[in-house]
Amino acid sequence: MYRLLLAGVLALLAACAGPTARPPEVAPESWAGHAAALAGLREWTAAGKLGLRTSEYAESASMLWRQRGRHTKVQLSGPLGINATVIESDGRRMTLTRGDEQRSWDVSSADALERETGWELPVNALPHWLKGLPAPELAAERLELDADQALLQNLRQNDWDVHYEAYARFSGYTLPTRLLIQRGTTSARVIIREWQIPGP
Repeated sequence: MYRLLLAGVLALLAACAGPTARPPEVAPESWAGHAAALAGLREWTAAGKLGLRTSEYAESASMLWRQRGRHTKVQLSGPLGINATVIESDGRRMTLTRGDEQRSWDVSSADALERETGWELPVNALPHWLKGLPAPELAAERLELDADQALLQNLRQNDWDVHYEAYARFSGYTLPTRLLIQRGTTSARVIIREWQIPGP
């Protein structure tokens, strides 16, 4: 479980698709306006589940993701809180804590992370991907919008494919509730039950 959670979080922190589900009466009017609103959303909390599958194993965990600017804190736990793991990153370093054990890596570049863990990943991409945005520091190799040209449906950055399967409305924002992130034989499914947005 430790190896799986570590691999899964590194895969997700680095940065089959169905129809996009969203009520038409609350849909964004355009991609440009929607993307601009989400770009300004820098503080949020997302609660749900994370499922990771590779060619060697598959596992799932409850997830609580807190984003405050560039600072990320993710809490993962199995049933009844077993194997609780906390991951924190400021975009330069990543720290993983599990029980009394703690490990830390320089993640200021993909090369540094790969040297430490064997993963070559866009560390700062996922906070953007979770909101339904491309990461601004990475080129978008593919960007496909829904039929109304308002919400992101498929994204490819740094050889990672992100498929958005469902959206819902939270505190005035239309945000993803189901997404699938894939690269090679690794896939991570994220199901978000609740988004919390701080008030003004």
